[in-house]
Amino acid sequence: MRRRDFLKAGLSGATAFGLSGLTVLTPRRAVAGTVDVDLVAEGTFKTMADGISIFTWQFNDLNGSGPGALSSGLLVTEGDTVNVTLTNNLDRMINFVIPGVIASSPSVAPGGSRRYSFTAPPAGSYFYTDAANGELGRAMGLAGPLVVMPADGSRSLYGGGPAFDRQYTLVMSELDDRLNNAIYTGQSYSMDAYEPNYFFANGLSYPDTSTDADTVVAMDVGENVAIRFINAGAIIYPMHFHGYHVKVATRNGMPETAVIDKDTVMVDVGECVEVVLPVAQAGIFPLHTHYVPGVTASGSYPNGGLILMQAS
Repeated sequence: MRRRDFLKAGLSGATAFGLSGLTVLTPRRAVAGTVDVDLVAEGTFKTMADGISIFTWQFNDLNGSGPGALSSGLLVTEGDTVNVTLTNNLDRMINFVIPGVIASSPSVAPGGSRRYSFTAPPAGSYFYTDAANGELGRAMGLAGPLVVMPADGSRSLYGGGPAFDRQYTLVMSELDDRLNNAIYTGQSYSMDAYEPNYFFANGLSYPDTSTDADTVVAMDVGENVAIRFINAGAIIYPMHFHGYHVKVATRNGMPETAVIDKDTVMVDVGECVEVVLPVAQAGIFPLHTHYVPGVTASGSYPNGGLILMQAS
């Protein structure tokens, strides 16, 4: 694995898991590699922006971590062989799937482990999650980003695709504390009643997003910056840019055929959208979901999925 301490280096250092956003530039290589990962599905308590502690689920990477406050995140090169050993420390069956790559897989019983192997798909943005529990798994936090870099080692979203100077990955998610409390106390809960009241980018809420290197989009005038939006939650995220327009490059790995300038990009449930931001002016500007509750913490503003872009 290419891990957090290794990947925090700037792009000028040749490799980064834009952890300055969960992103990387990989060296050119002639043959595919092998990536071994150990994930533990577990319950934990997460402190919200308003100080409330809420029980959540997470994939915990025993060998590294994801961007921001996410406990896991995979970075590979297309063609790699990826071996994921998943240990289930939850109270119910779960599995490991990657929408668009692995549609279904055998489940892991509570207390058990299972190895999942797959070949890294074409370069792009993906996420892995649990499908055995439907939307409940994602709503409780069982999701992690998967970034696949081009095999040719280029600074592009895919071989021959849009080039960039820097790149960031922003995983959007949320929770409904009524659901989380029901799961913690062993009560029933219907996703039909799902109405989230806490919102996150890379597991963080504003103002924490404004001080973490993984969620502050730092850039220079004249650069092209790639941003990978991954919707790992259960609601839609219309991501709105102040100060800039972006060009949508791909949706779920499919290149956009009609590329126009936008200041708001819709990221549907389960969708991965890659955009390119031409940095035209210096300054500090917000990037946030246009879903108004999404920039609050249980109604308190400003919190939630609010990110700062800083250009010099």
